[in-house]
Amino acid sequence: MAVYSQDNEVQIEFVRISDNRLNRPQIVTELIVDHLSTDIFQVICKLNNVNNLKTLKWIILSQTDGHLGLRIQNFDSSHTKSYKKPDLYSNVLGWTAIGRFDKLTSNSRHTTLGASRPVSSFNCTDARKYQCMSFFVDYNSKRRHGDIHKELNIQVTPADIKKEMLDESSGRYELTTIVHVGQTLRLQCTANIGSFKTSVKMVWMKSSLQNGGQLAPFSSGKQIVQEPKAFGSCEFDMTDTLFYNVSQEDALRTSDNDLQFQCFVHITSIDWKTPEKQRQNFHFLVYSNDENTLIQNETKTKEITANTTIMTGIIGGVCALVILGAAGMFWKRKYAYQGVQKTAAGILNMFVSFRRHSKHTKT
Repeated sequence: MAVYSQDNEVQIEFVRISDNRLNRPQIVTELIVDHLSTDIFQVICKLNNVNNLKTLKWIILSQTDGHLGLRIQNFDSSHTKSYKKPDLYSNVLGWTAIGRFDKLTSNSRHTTLGASRPVSSFNCTDARKYQCMSFFVDYNSKRRHGDIHKELNIQVTPADIKKEMLDESSGRYELTTIVHVGQTLRLQCTANIGSFKTSVKMVWMKSSLQNGGQLAPFSSGKQIVQEPKAFGSCEFDMTDTLFYNVSQEDALRTSDNDLQFQCFVHITSIDWKTPEKQRQNFHFLVYSNDENTLIQNETKTKEITANTTIMTGIIGGVCALVILGAAGMFWKRKYAYQGVQKTAAGILNMFVSFRRHSKHTKT
């Protein structure tokens, strides 16, 4: 922050307002931009320690190296847009005029003029110098001018992360999500790190076998971190590559605890970390080297079991029919043999009984 002042009769404030702190605006010396933020940024110009003010003529707020321009005045009522109310007279987009004319005191010493804009709309090229000027008359009828410059520094936090999953062991950097024990994975994250070139590092996390698969800090011992590269006028990106050898332990994971990694950016100088909704997760399904063989054997075993059951049923049915046929033949022979032995009277009685039974059935 740089302040240039000819006197101490006006001042500029940079203010950040959060949704959860509407009644407690935060005065800041620089703007840290998070593109997911819902905060509002304000530049405010106001009188400072003016005790001998009789009439306030005007206050003007502008960018010395930009196009923003606002004013408030009380000497020309024909200019209705700026008469005792803030007026954005420059043709710029995104800004809203704010402030108020102090009508409670005769000298209007508490009048303010400012401009407001969402924090998420800024980028690093919006760093500007702001100028606040005032013109008023004191009780000695002396014309007095206030003039101050203040510079806004802007730091932009990372906006996004791009990830790649590659099979290093195949020698053909192929995108893959199904892997086998013994493969070497190449996990790569490229992050927009905004305007922070130093004090930035990529953090890697891995799902643990314990604690319900929660992510824990991880380092493979084989990692390539490239120096930040500039793009545009004031932003950088960096690429971090992690190599990982898939182990037999990874193949023993359950379906609710798959092998996964996560990468995010940590800016240590301001203790900023990539928000959860912007982080990138790698997910893998791990098989043992002989997994396919086991599946084939299991399938064959099921086929053999099914075929055996069917053949057993067929053979059992045939045997049952043979047994029943043999029993029938045996019964027939036995019956015939006994019939020969019976006396004539016995045969006659049986015949009579059979006729009676037939008649009863028809009836």
